[in-house]
Amino acid sequence: MSELLAEGDPDTHTDVPLIGGARVTEALNTLRFKPVLSTTLERMRVTRVADDKVAGLPQPRQLAEGMFHLLDNIACPVAPSDLLLGRIDEEVPDEQGEAFFQESVAQWKGRGLPSWMGDTGHECLAWDRLLELGLSGLQQIAQDELDRRVASGEEEKFLEYLRGAIGVYGSLRRYAERYADAGERVGLTSSSACCRHIADHPPSSFAEALQLMWLVGGVYCTMVSMNPTMTFGRVDELLLDFYLRDISAGAITEAEAGDLIEDFYCKNNLILGRGEHQMGGDSEKDTGWIRNLSYDSPQYVVLGGRRSGDSAVANELTALFIERIVPRFENPVVVIRYTSDMPESLWRMACAKMRENASMMVYSDDQIIPAMIGSGMSAEEAVTYTMHGCNWPDIPGIQRAVQTQFIQLPRILRAALVDGGGEERSLESVYDEFQALLRSEIKAQTDGFREFRDTWADRAPGRLRVDDCFLDGPIVNARSWKVGGVKYTNMILSVTGLASATDSMTALDELVFGGGKVPLARLRAALDDDFGEDEHLRQLCLHTGKYGQGDSTADAHAVRLLDIVNREIDEAARLGTADELNLFRCLETDMRHIPFGRGLGATPDGRHADEPISENTSPTPGACINGPTAMFRSMSKLPFDRINSGALNLRMQPAQFKGEEGLDRLAHLLRTYFEMGGLQVQLSFASVEELRDAQKHPERYRDLMVRITGYSAAFVDMTREAQDEIIRREEMGC
Repeated sequence: MSELLAEGDPDTHTDVPLIGGARVTEALNTLRFKPVLSTTLERMRVTRVADDKVAGLPQPRQLAEGMFHLLDNIACPVAPSDLLLGRIDEEVPDEQGEAFFQESVAQWKGRGLPSWMGDTGHECLAWDRLLELGLSGLQQIAQDELDRRVASGEEEKFLEYLRGAIGVYGSLRRYAERYADAGERVGLTSSSACCRHIADHPPSSFAEALQLMWLVGGVYCTMVSMNPTMTFGRVDELLLDFYLRDISAGAITEAEAGDLIEDFYCKNNLILGRGEHQMGGDSEKDTGWIRNLSYDSPQYVVLGGRRSGDSAVANELTALFIERIVPRFENPVVVIRYTSDMPESLWRMACAKMRENASMMVYSDDQIIPAMIGSGMSAEEAVTYTMHGCNWPDIPGIQRAVQTQFIQLPRILRAALVDGGGEERSLESVYDEFQALLRSEIKAQTDGFREFRDTWADRAPGRLRVDDCFLDGPIVNARSWKVGGVKYTNMILSVTGLASATDSMTALDELVFGGGKVPLARLRAALDDDFGEDEHLRQLCLHTGKYGQGDSTADAHAVRLLDIVNREIDEAARLGTADELNLFRCLETDMRHIPFGRGLGATPDGRHADEPISENTSPTPGACINGPTAMFRSMSKLPFDRINSGALNLRMQPAQFKGEEGLDRLAHLLRTYFEMGGLQVQLSFASVEELRDAQKHPERYRDLMVRITGYSAAFVDMTREAQDEIIRREEMGC
């Protein structure tokens, strides 16, 4: 364990084995034992001084000069095991420090940052441009654009925007120099040389390229953006040429490159806090975003998948990045882009890591690429897609989502059934009313977005953000992505509760309109009363066919519902017109299936009022009684090639996949799912028994990770309520 983190009782960590060497051990100990109140207090102290210095300046200059002060004055900590340089100091505030922390938060209106820092993360930067041009090259582009606009008599606000961007690049270059000096002082000459080079030049080696990505990404995640949720992109493609050149020249070995990757993985864990944000809140287990901007933010790397031209779907770096995954790490989340021609040896290696409960997910190129094209991207752009947390898609560098709206299918369906029409109804009339309500809701959402978009010219250039400097468009357009500075400024429509809506339609079909067993008036009355006087009817509803069972009636309703959603979104997008919108449709709830259930009355699937709706693409908990194969059959019928993203939390029993035979079974099962038309999967290999034991004996399970939705969390750091929800999902899952 590094001396930088050796605090408290040294005997606390004596039972921790030195797995993977000092770097991995330090990262694991940090995940296990970092104090909950550990705060990046030095960052706040330096930023407070910067805040005073830049008061009254135009916002772009505030950001530039504030970044200079911050990166010129914050400490540059180094550990002996570092290969990549870039850490941030943390401390548990004493009484005086806590008073300063609270005062700062009040001054910044409840945030951990001043108002001139406006980044919100959740994106993939144009890493390819950064690696090609370096900080100095990007700065020169901004300078050239400034000079051109000065000569043309451009308005001052656009010139200030560009001057601010030039300052952001300059501050990072000086920070790289400072880290070069810090590395030299402790004898890390190779790491120091990398930082020295990237301060003034584009990277020329694998180590320099990865160092540059971490320098920018690390600053962004720890000092600039609250909840950054950043995707480092398709690292096996971005870094391949650097790697192959170094290998060919004998400048690096495979093992040395692997060590750099391992250090990169470690660095992504060291910056985290304790706890889990979606179900945690302000519990005693949560560090929170204000104390630590990275808190439990998932950072992603993307591996494999179709490339432009004839490049292979996997390469030497794909294998090396998978090989060096540490399953007990929380970050980064590794996204595998599945293709049918992914080499079997590589696929088995990925499945082996997933079986060890690594923070991983798999997306199918056969579904996502057509969905991206259907959303208005070119084929060349669609093939570049990545994902960021939580299961939201990117076209790196040229696209940025400005708004996210949620379409709650169970709420719309219940309104169509309970509030619409009289007693003389048919299943078709319910579908018609559902579609009309859905159309009205989507129209309101997209019309609102168009009205907002119409204001962007008046808002330009907008507030300068650090990520504007690392996207393709904002600098040459002198306009933030927030007001249209990138090629695609789009909207995400998150479609929620598919299984709950499907099961409700199936119950209506089987009990009311098809079978005629239950009068509609009786069902409506029961729904209004939360089944209070009609438990028998609720049991009938619970035992109709369900999505995920391979039931043909339920599956047909799932397909029909999703087809209706897609048609209405297509209509609202108006692709090919001057008024088109690029709409990404995602089957994604995160943990919002819990609040979306609150306030929603009982539904025909037998769900009680206020209970959670179904999550993401998953069947309703308890419905998947015929195993994963039947579930895959149901899901494979859905039009996933029109869905840009969506999560399937798949709960696996570890005992069923032990040994080589178990690995064969897992690899074949998942391949079959994707060959049938699957969209995504993220696996949890923690048994219910383990989870319950972890509740009783948390000290034995410090690094037990569970999937939430597109990110992982340390189970014992979650609140009891959140733990119980995870267990409920496990008990009711496949």
